[in-house]
Amino acid sequence: MLDSLRKRLIPGVSFALIIGGAIYFTAWSFAIIIMLIILFCTREFFNIIQSLRDDEDVLAPYHGYMVTTLICLIFLGGFCQEIGWLTNRWLCLLPLTFLFILFWELFSKSSKPLLNIGLNIIGLLYIGMPMFMTNYIAVINKTSTGSLNYDGSLLLGALLLVMLNDVGAYFMGNWFGKRPLFSRISPKKTIEGTIGGYLVTMVGGLLGFYLIKKMPLLDWLVVSILASTGAIIGDLVESLFKRSLQIKDSGSAIPGHGGFLDRFDAILYSLPIIAAYFILRFQ
Repeated sequence: MLDSLRKRLIPGVSFALIIGGAIYFTAWSFAIIIMLIILFCTREFFNIIQSLRDDEDVLAPYHGYMVTTLICLIFLGGFCQEIGWLTNRWLCLLPLTFLFILFWELFSKSSKPLLNIGLNIIGLLYIGMPMFMTNYIAVINKTSTGSLNYDGSLLLGALLLVMLNDVGAYFMGNWFGKRPLFSRISPKKTIEGTIGGYLVTMVGGLLGFYLIKKMPLLDWLVVSILASTGAIIGDLVESLFKRSLQIKDSGSAIPGHGGFLDRFDAILYSLPIIAAYFILRFQ
């Protein structure tokens, strides 16, 4: 177990420090790191579903590039709206990405157009929606002098809570796990590990209140529960994808963790839920 832990810990901590530093530093470093996450996650997603396309699809190698471009535009639309470069009314263009996916399919010559459209929309929503919503967890606006006011501490806190759930579930599951949580999809996940994930995340919420502050203790605890719940479901959803595709990992980019989707599965499901809570609660 110690050897396995070391293989997971060093890349995991390094990875977290890079992302955390970029989010904490400036609005521009935040935007760059989110765009990189979009690039790597979308590339992996379309790599693992490539086998579902048919041989007649002349656009098969390019669907991922198209969706990646759309997701980047969607994220940048929200970012530019937050920093005041675009008014809210410009966001009405975002749903048009769906129409572009339909238009794109006219040229694929695939015998499975509905499957192609469905896969592209899943990629767009699965990765695009949470990345777009990060704009509404981070605080980005213009001051009276025209300079940017940026605060990524709440977004960083939310990401740490999701990661803490993974840490708590991993250790508690290894030490005390006996009863499977969802054996049909993920045989290794246990009820004991799930409870451990919730407990560790709640402790993280308490620390967030004392170290980051920004919102009342009750809100930190609510966000902790949302982060844990989203992390558990997100992990199960990605396991469902991988099981249906008969693969173990989405990739091998991160030693000890698999691919980017393996690392971000919990985050992709949790962020939209946390962002919705922040918007409804504070805006």
